[in-house]
Amino acid sequence: MTLRTAIQQSKILTFVVLGAFVWLLLTLFDVASTIDLATGTTSFVGQNALGGVAGVLVLTIVLGALVVLYSEITETDPAPQSWPPSEE
Repeated sequence: MTLRTAIQQSKILTFVVLGAFVWLLLTLFDVASTIDLATGTTSFVGQNALGGVAGVLVLTIVLGALVVLYSEITETDPAPQSWPPSEE
């Protein structure tokens, strides 16, 4: 079963993935807005700039994975090209 078939058969999965994307995006904005670059790395207790940057990096990677998942789902032709190529 391909991802496209799974989403066509389970509409709730589409809403769950979309909801996760929106929630992660809002969390990314919240983390980015709380970063205080003036603290630097002098204090490792509580919120600091290094932890905020790491959080933003991880959330960006997860959001990128969701975008790649969506692009794979919407691919119209999942099969590779035939070899040798035919002249049409």
